[in-house]
Amino acid sequence: MNTKLMTDDLFGYKVVAMLGEGARSKLYAVKDRQSGATYALKHVVFDESRDKDDRFLKQVETEYTTLRELDHPAIRKMIALKRARPLVKVMEVALVLEMIDSETLEEAPPKLLRDYVRIFAEVAEGLAHMHEKGFVHADMKTGNIMMPVGRASARMAKVIDLGQSCKTGTIKPRFQGSPGYMAPEQAAKEAIVERTDIYNFGATMYRALVRDYAETVLVPGQSKSRKPEEVPATIPASERVAGLSSELSVLVAECLQLKIDRRVSSMQKVAEKLRSLESTVTNISL
Repeated sequence: MNTKLMTDDLFGYKVVAMLGEGARSKLYAVKDRQSGATYALKHVVFDESRDKDDRFLKQVETEYTTLRELDHPAIRKMIALKRARPLVKVMEVALVLEMIDSETLEEAPPKLLRDYVRIFAEVAEGLAHMHEKGFVHADMKTGNIMMPVGRASARMAKVIDLGQSCKTGTIKPRFQGSPGYMAPEQAAKEAIVERTDIYNFGATMYRALVRDYAETVLVPGQSKSRKPEEVPATIPASERVAGLSSELSVLVAECLQLKIDRRVSSMQKVAEKLRSLESTVTNISL
């Protein structure tokens, strides 16, 4: 955590610490001066000297639009959206979010298989809720799953970063997605649907279990995507990890089908299968 701050106040919140930063965003731990509650604040400023358009501002607006329609314990809660308009045009925004004191699944993977399966099930249930509400996350990956510790609730995982989320069926004008997780329809700029999340989630499970990437259309470290017919078959997770449940490996493979109509039909079915495996898989160390 970087505690060297450039400001001690943002939109009326007291800045406590900087938590991290992205391409145009900075994430702070902030405190509500009236209630004393601590939140995370994602701050984005439009820089006319560097930004060709306001897409980074729009991503925050998108996250707000999606989150205000959702209410699930496995999805990070949104508190408020703040906008600054020096004249007419919005120049900076801040999304105030539930504070989650944890590392991501990418940074701190658990050691036992049943913990993975429980986390996967919780995430799948959160995504199923999104789909019921008519939204798709569109950027599921291990780095977008946080695991709060010391909570009274048995629910552990939290889905974060809905900046690329959209309504089901959206056709995006811009190539979006993460290398190592991207579905073929994302690379082709086709409609983003529930099964897009299922593919992204299959790649997420594979990455978490194997600690390597599945074979996808966009390889990490490369900027040009491959055509689906150019993507080699992904080695089953059970062949990469000794003792891994064959049923879990099959589920991951069914999510990772390059042809969209061959994937598992719904995230709810993925969640149900994971819940059934939660108490039956051999609890190996990973």
